[in-house]
Amino acid sequence: MPESGFIEPSHRSDPERIGGYIIVGRLGAGAMGEVFLGRSAAGRLVAVKTIKADLADEPDFRERFAREVAAARRVSGAFTAAVIAAEPEAARPWLATAYVPAPSLSAVVRECGPLSSSAVRWLGAGCAEALESIHAAGLVHRDLKPSNVLVSLDGPRVIDFGLARVPERIQLTAARSAVGTPAYMAPEQARDNRLVTTASDVYSLGATMLFAATGHGPYRGETVMDVLTRLATESPDLSDLPEDLVPVVSACLSRDPRERPTSAAILAHLARGLGGHADASELGARLLPPSALALIADYRRGPRAEAEPTSERVADDTFGSQPVPSPSGVCRPAGASSRPSPWPRRSFSGSPTASP
Repeated sequence: MPESGFIEPSHRSDPERIGGYIIVGRLGAGAMGEVFLGRSAAGRLVAVKTIKADLADEPDFRERFAREVAAARRVSGAFTAAVIAAEPEAARPWLATAYVPAPSLSAVVRECGPLSSSAVRWLGAGCAEALESIHAAGLVHRDLKPSNVLVSLDGPRVIDFGLARVPERIQLTAARSAVGTPAYMAPEQARDNRLVTTASDVYSLGATMLFAATGHGPYRGETVMDVLTRLATESPDLSDLPEDLVPVVSACLSRDPRERPTSAAILAHLARGLGGHADASELGARLLPPSALALIADYRRGPRAEAEPTSERVADDTFGSQPVPSPSGVCRPAGASSRPSPWPRRSFSGSPTASP
């Protein structure tokens, strides 16, 4: 999706209608296909993702897509964007999810700088709860990253889950990488996509929390191969990570999947520091910096026509770094303070994640 509150104008080749949805504009495009903003007969806005025709012709892709869409429909967590409708049998398969009028984590960090430790805990707890819902449906996300986390006032929304990914041979040819986004990909996923488990999503959650707190991923490089080489040979870059987040993030980024905590253990730990059972929206308003709150408010006013080329604004988080224009340093809400971590450095008390 675009990294602003705007939508691109419709292209001449864009469909006027997909399923029961009138196409209002274009939200973006990616390796899988294109994403459009659609409107239902009752006026509800949805995000409609179409699958590239050549992918639909891949052996077993359509069957896998239908199976995973059926599983994704069972995901009902508060921190995910629900699948509303789909047509795997169409000439160009498509699915529609709830449209969330919120900026991505990539956009938030780019606009206002890295978030405070408390805000990262709030964000991480919501993402961990989303992963629990996704995993409970028998799915593995495979591509959790900052651009797939939307930051709403009442908590994050994890999007683009449960879908059949680009066939490995196609992506290896196109980008010389494994399936997923290298900067946020677990080591076992980089070696062989068949090794992906729920523990791989936990790794990506740790990498995403690291980005939220620092503005960079665990591995950076000029090319995909640079990132993959560092992933295979070096320890993750935890520079600038606040001390109290080091234990949980480093545990998630463990090279051995068996040593990573479960999403439930992460949620239990992060939730303890969020002030009990406070209302989610109140927490968001208290923990996010004013610039992020303003950005969220801008999105909530609804999508508008594109004002400038999207390519100038959309960040590419493939290589793990983002421009972070924050002259005053880390954006912290008024009254926030750094507290000593209740954990020993680089230790995590939680059960390891079991492979499904």
